Amino acid sequence: MSVELPEAKADTLQEVFSDKFQYINLDHYNIYHFEEILIDGRRYQFRLSSKGDLMTVVTHIAGRAVLLVSVWTNMDYEKRLREIHQHILEMERTGTIPIDFRDPGKLKGIREKIFR
Repeated sequence: MSVELPEAKADTLQEVFSDKFQYINLDHYNIYHFEEILIDGRRYQFRLSSKGDLMTVVTHIAGRAVLLVSVWTNMDYEKRLREIHQHILEMERTGTIPIDFRDPGKLKGIREKIFR
């Protein structure tokens, strides 16, 4: 019995870095089965879905490991990884790094700003 999954829908880079983004501790994960590509010296580890339309990506932003889940590839994962790379460079350049809501110190600062 096979299950039909909905076709992957294109996601914007903004969606990737909001809905599909999380910081991770690589000490808790075994990603030996991921493929690897270097773009401008930055390592991207990725695993394609069986159809090649989605991928999971592990890389670093501002020195912290991040996981991008179910990223649409448009059947050209190398091009998509380069788009992600350019977006990360822009975020680092402008200081618009996503906040880690799991960091209680950062969350406390956000709460204080919101509830003032």
